[in-house]
Amino acid sequence: MNNSNQGKSSIMDKVNMEAIEYFCRQVYYCDPYTSMHAEHVAELMAGLASQIGMSSDEISLAFIVGLIHDVGKIKIPGDILNKPGRLTQDEFNIMKLHAEYGANMLIQVEGAEAIIPIMRYHHERYDGKGYPEGIAGNRIPLFSRMLAICDTFDAMTTQRCYREPVSLELCIAEIKSCAGTQFDPALCKLFIDFIQDRFGFMLEAASCVSEAVTNNPGVSKRY
Repeated sequence: MNNSNQGKSSIMDKVNMEAIEYFCRQVYYCDPYTSMHAEHVAELMAGLASQIGMSSDEISLAFIVGLIHDVGKIKIPGDILNKPGRLTQDEFNIMKLHAEYGANMLIQVEGAEAIIPIMRYHHERYDGKGYPEGIAGNRIPLFSRMLAICDTFDAMTTQRCYREPVSLELCIAEIKSCAGTQFDPALCKLFIDFIQDRFGFMLEAASCVSEAVTNNPGVSKRY
């Protein structure tokens, strides 16, 4: 009998899932859209983790961080969280606090040690121009780099109070145009392969609009 895995426990065994579920409920009560968005991101994270070839435990971790990544938004005032139209700089500065709020909320959750830095850094950019610390490249945790892509994809393709959803083609074009700046380029390719497999559309269609995206930078900056 192979005992190589004896003594090891999965992320699902380590993390206090009752606490995770409690936070998910609080997100739903605060803002149903953010709750729905988190469920979508969790599915995308698990799919991307599978595309990368991660273990079942890593896929579970990817799913959990997708569910919980925006929990800090429950501390953001509703008039900012759901404001129709562009945020002011002061409002955006408040919105940016949600990443650290969420990470800090999990400090007391048993077994969440691996999740906390992922949440804190999921708005960092590959080029170092993100927040909260402006770290770059592989200094950003892998799951945070994955989350940045999945988060943006769902935010762009879902209707919000301040804008209509964009098409899958336009969203893919935007992600491609941000490879190496906002996003990890290797993960962008893997994510696009995953989306192609999932939705079955030809990526050549995205190239028809990529120039339009390039000429209109910042499409995804709010997300």
